[in-house]
This record gives sequence, C-alpha cells and structure tokens, in this order.
Amino acid sequence: MIDILLSLFFFIATFAGLATSFRVLFSRKNYSKSFYLGMFLLSLALVSVYNFYLSANIFKDFPDLLVITKSFIFLAAPCSFLYVRNVLSENEKIGRYDWLHFIPFVIYFGLILLVYAGRYAESEVTNYLAAKTNNPFSILMLTIWLIYVFFQTMLILNYDLKKFRGNQLERIKVINWIKVYNLMILFLFSTLFVHHFLVRQVKFDDLSCYFLILTVLFFTMGWLYFKPQIFYNQEETFDFVSDATLVIKSKETKNNVPIINELNVEKKEEYLLKLDYVLNAKKLFLKKDFVIRDLSEETGISVHHLSNLINSEFGLHFQDYINLKRIEYFKDKINDPEWKDLSLEGMAWGSGFKSRTTCFRAFLKHTGKSPSEYFKTIRLNPAQTNAYYFK
Repeated sequence: MIDILLSLFFFIATFAGLATSFRVLFSRKNYSKSFYLGMFLLSLALVSVYNFYLSANIFKDFPDLLVITKSFIFLAAPCSFLYVRNVLSENEKIGRYDWLHFIPFVIYFGLILLVYAGRYAESEVTNYLAAKTNNPFSILMLTIWLIYVFFQTMLILNYDLKKFRGNQLERIKVINWIKVYNLMILFLFSTLFVHHFLVRQVKFDDLSCYFLILTVLFFTMGWLYFKPQIFYNQEETFDFVSDATLVIKSKETKNNVPIINELNVEKKEEYLLKLDYVLNAKKLFLKKDFVIRDLSEETGISVHHLSNLINSEFGLHFQDYINLKRIEYFKDKINDPEWKDLSLEGMAWGSGFKSRTTCFRAFLKHTGKSPSEYFKTIRLNPAQTNAYYFK
C-alpha cells in the first residue's frame, strides 16, 4: 500500500511539475527570468520521473532509459542561482557564458547514457562508471551546490533596493519572495549534504533525498499558483479605501490662486500650445518625480511664467494640474486591453502617481471619488465620469 501511495505521489509531482515548468518556460513575460525559473522547476519535475520509476518498478517493468532523468538534479542549483541573479539584476539579457553552469549536467547526462548503452557489455569501464553514477549525491557535487547557494545568498544580502528605479513597494514583495525561495534552497542542499555526510552507505533506492527535492518542487508550484504576481512582477490588488491612515477633506475646493496677467494674448497662446504639445505628445506627466522645473526645461518657458500661466488659465497649482492630466490618462487607458490585467495600484503607477497616498488624494479632490469607486464607475459607463474638466 505504501509503495502505491509513493508511486501516486511521484506521479502527481511529475505531472504538476511538468505542467508548471512548461507554463513558465513558454511565458513571454520576463523571459530571461522565467527561463531559469522554468528550468529549475523542470529539473525537479524530471527527477520525480526517476522517483516514480524507482517506486513503481516493483509493480511493473518500466524502461530502464528513465534512469537518465536523475541527472536533471544537476540543473537545480545552477538554475536557481541564475534565476535569483537575473531577478535582482536590471539586465534583461541572458548572460553569454551562462551555459558554463550546465557543464556538470552535460557530463553526468553523457555518462548515464554511456552506462545505459553499455549495460549488456560486461566491461570494467562500464561497471566502474555505473558505480560512480549510481548516486548523484556525492560530497563533491553537494559541496558545489552549496557554493551556488552561498553566492545566491550573497547576491540577496548585497542587493541595494535604493538603487532600483521603479515601484519600490512591488520590488519589496519580489525581494521577500526571493528571500523565502533562497531559504528553501539553502535548507534543501544543506540537508542533502548533512544526510550524505552522516550516512555514507547510501542505497540506490533511498528516497529520503528525493522527498526533500519534491517538497521544494511543491512549495514553488504552490507559491506560483496562489501568488502568480510574484512571477509576472505585477502589482497585487489592494483597496484604496481601506487605508484608514489617510485623513482627507473630501469637500476641498480648488485653491484660490492669485491670477497675475503678465503675458499678452499672443504670448499666452504660444505658451499654451507648447504646454499642450509637451505634456500630451511626450506624456511627461507619467514621470513619477515630474516637477515644474522639468516642464520649464522642456518648453523653454520660465518657471515663473509657467506657474502664472497654469494658475490663470486653469485655476490650479502646478501639481494639481499634473494630477488632473494623470487622471485623464487613467480614464483614457482604463478600458485599454493592455490594462485589463492590471490592479488598481498598477493603473495608478502606470498613470504617473508615485504613491497610493498621492493617487488617493488626487482622485478624491478632483473627482469626488476614491480610485476604487472611480474605477467601478468608469468600467460600467465611461461617459458618466466627467466629474472634472479643464477650462
């Protein structure tokens, strides 16, 4: 009965592992990162094929060629390291010399094929290779895998989040996932090393090491299944309204700005055309830290004249004017197919808001609705969302 349960367990691991690894490998998003994660999952899934072969072979004869699948364990440590390295790196390309990490796998895989091809030839060379390749968990290989984990850990410890340019909140979530993932890999290879070091007489059908490997496989698959945004590097959905720390006067009106008519009509029209072109054509308001000095450099208009122009024409301070541009962009993109899988936070980030607090304040001030309420309204009927306007 136990053997049947073992076979069933390994079969499920094989099926689920292959399905997940293929899904990751053939994803078009973050290819340089998903490739190594997919190869890591594929290696563990193919090792589970070997486990199934060991456990089910007592009931029915399976092709001995399945023995070669145990060699794929040599891919786990290199692929794990390369996956972490590429996630922490802003470089999207696969390294030119990354193939060197797979040399041990190629050598072991070739030796397994050689032993399988010469299994009927009772030669000393074949018998010697069969003895050496009988168990992939040697002290040398386990030490090399621990070295991989050591450098993988050092990459995480030395990572400077301050240098990352992008959504810091989402980056923290990804880094936290990488830390958990790294601890899991560290536990796996450390346990395998201690197990092999203490138990020198490792039997051919000793499945305790493979149980550890499949535990890691199921853990990773479960995380990707329940939190796929970690893999896709997408933002998790959150409720803007639930932030009780924000105290905002929802009935706040536009600031009373003194209007100074320093520009003649022709100059004003010229500046308005420049302003419209620079903001709408170049979408400068999508920059997270966009300030009036940046706009001045782009348009060639002095900061003083820009401030007066926006105040007199729109009755707004510069920041309110930019936030209205972002809200308009939010409205125009809300039904765009490219945005259909984005969360509210992702849409806010894509519209130029650098924090959810800023986004919440802007929406409530200029539309009278929180972003979540505005989202529901605009998705149902975009024509009813013109709660704000420019002169």
